[in-house]
Amino acid sequence: MARGALARTLVVLAAVLTGTAGVGFVGVLAQSAPSDAAKVEPKGSLTLAWHTNITARWLDPQQHDGTATTDNFLMALHDALIKNFRDKLFDHPALAERFEFAEDARSATFWLRPGIKFHDGSPVTPADVKYSFEHYRGAWAEVLHRNTDSVAILDDHTVRFQFKQSFLDFPSLLGTGNVSGAGWIVPEKYYEKVGQSGFVQKPIGAGPYKLASQEAGTRLEMEAFDGYYRPVHIKHLTMISVPEAATRVAMLERGEADIAYFIPGELIGRIKNNPKMMLAPVLSGNWWLEFPGFQDPKSPFHDKRVRQAISLAVDRKAINDAECDGLGKVDGNWINDDVQYAIDWPEWEHNIAKAKELMKEAGYPNGFKVDWVTPTPAYYSRGERIVSQLQAIGIQSKLQVMERGVFLKRLQGGLKEWPGVQIIFNATRIGGPRISSASRSSTPSSISTSHQAIPLSARRSPRRSSARSWKNTISFRCSVTPSPTRSDRAFRRRNGRTCSRPTAPLAIPILGRTSR
Repeated sequence: MARGALARTLVVLAAVLTGTAGVGFVGVLAQSAPSDAAKVEPKGSLTLAWHTNITARWLDPQQHDGTATTDNFLMALHDALIKNFRDKLFDHPALAERFEFAEDARSATFWLRPGIKFHDGSPVTPADVKYSFEHYRGAWAEVLHRNTDSVAILDDHTVRFQFKQSFLDFPSLLGTGNVSGAGWIVPEKYYEKVGQSGFVQKPIGAGPYKLASQEAGTRLEMEAFDGYYRPVHIKHLTMISVPEAATRVAMLERGEADIAYFIPGELIGRIKNNPKMMLAPVLSGNWWLEFPGFQDPKSPFHDKRVRQAISLAVDRKAINDAECDGLGKVDGNWINDDVQYAIDWPEWEHNIAKAKELMKEAGYPNGFKVDWVTPTPAYYSRGERIVSQLQAIGIQSKLQVMERGVFLKRLQGGLKEWPGVQIIFNATRIGGPRISSASRSSTPSSISTSHQAIPLSARRSPRRSSARSWKNTISFRCSVTPSPTRSDRAFRRRNGRTCSRPTAPLAIPILGRTSR
């Protein structure tokens, strides 16, 4: 591997490839690069040990899950009209060299960069933009299509979206890579020719890397695209699915990987004690507990005192210490404090005696049985700690394990996918998936707890990434009635309409921010 080419960027990559900053892979590499992409010759290789399975639909922006998982792959293979980049939340010009959002929020016009191409050499056209938006069926598709009246091609480089009414959220939804894939452009003719199944086998995008080969679910081999409009520094990019944490660390030690995501607490010391490696903690998305079907009076979670008791029973600091080696940040808000206008809430109390008293008042002095506690894959040990801690107030449960692709699909499927009495231990940045604000309650549980490790020889200096950090929150809040979704709340804040703290939040924050 070309260590010299990597030395300046690996710290940043540790944050970027997780989607933690929602920043494009090449965009970060290009921060100090010449403006003329033709002057930069890609060199060397980079291997990422990815911490879950690799689901085929993540290679297709048309099937966006609405989570940060998907944009790890989109940022490499594809590109959008506008996207989140560095300190830009959603409006950094990408395939579009500029855009105008009407003052009355009833239209948006985009001008494409001249000469941009897809990996097969075909030009990116307004027709591809129109097709990608109108045929989009991933996260937020219903909202985007319902509010859009038409997509008009004005000339060879210009496209205009006309809305049925003022649509203030449009730029945020279109340009935030971990929220929606509607602004990520696919080639119309190729997509129609090969279909959805053919596209995920051999995706063609307009991103900095083109797919050279793949082993379905386990390995992606990518090469720098010489037709990209920005400099690309690394020639070969490999993503390997390695769900076992110990194996990821061993790959780093043997030089088989340059970066590994998610180093759990029990392995952090092993990284710290290796002078050839460096731990790169990144505060990532918040964590919380969700209670599918809590509105049903038959559900034990229908009683707010039960949800309050659960919040009191969870020891957020203990989880942070064990799972993150104390590198996370425990806070009281499930909305990251690096989001514009985010509110800094106090930490939530840990009090078993008070929790038991609330359970008794709610009619469950001896607790009750929960069918499953399902954590976001592959953070299973965190889920085990929730199972263990809830036993202190008589709640008996079992841990449910599944692949991340299956987990995200079940979230999209709604309540029918979560029968019985269940708890979902979820984590994401603002804009992640929800069954619906009317069909499940959630308890923010804030702890940021993921880590990446990087061989020290591949870095010049252990500086922190300039990319904005994300947080993993395990925040417990006690719910009474539904409140706006995380995405709704974030977009309202971005548009200057701050939301006060709800008196009966949906989520129970458990942990503040965790280190990734």
